[in-house]
Amino acid sequence: MTDAAAPAPRTTRPAPAGRNYRLLTAASIITALGTHGALIAAAFAVLQSGGDAGDVGLVAAAKTVPLVLFLLIGGAIADRIPRHRVMVAANTLNCVSQALFALLVLAGDPQLWQMMLLTALCGTGQAFFGPAAEG
Repeated sequence: MTDAAAPAPRTTRPAPAGRNYRLLTAASIITALGTHGALIAAAFAVLQSGGDAGDVGLVAAAKTVPLVLFLLIGGAIADRIPRHRVMVAANTLNCVSQALFALLVLAGDPQLWQMMLLTALCGTGQAFFGPAAEG
């Protein structure tokens, strides 16, 4: 009979319970809710300011076009700069653009071009955030 020593109990937490993982998960949830909710809010803002369905489409396209145009550039930058910094900068751009959009709507009469510009900035931020987050 051999006296086999039992393995020591595991004292470290698994990787999903780590601080960085929790922060990334929380940030991803908040970012997704904010980004997708902003597009819905933008549609209502366009309609409330007197726009029609075509104007809502223009605002949605203003988000999609920079997303498609800058996605490859965002991937190249995410490969050369620390991904964390790219993600923080992209989320900051998204946050600022959407805060300005909200202030614009709350202040009074937003113009269609202003809403398109701020939505385009949000699309640009997503184009840089996505590749950095996936890497």
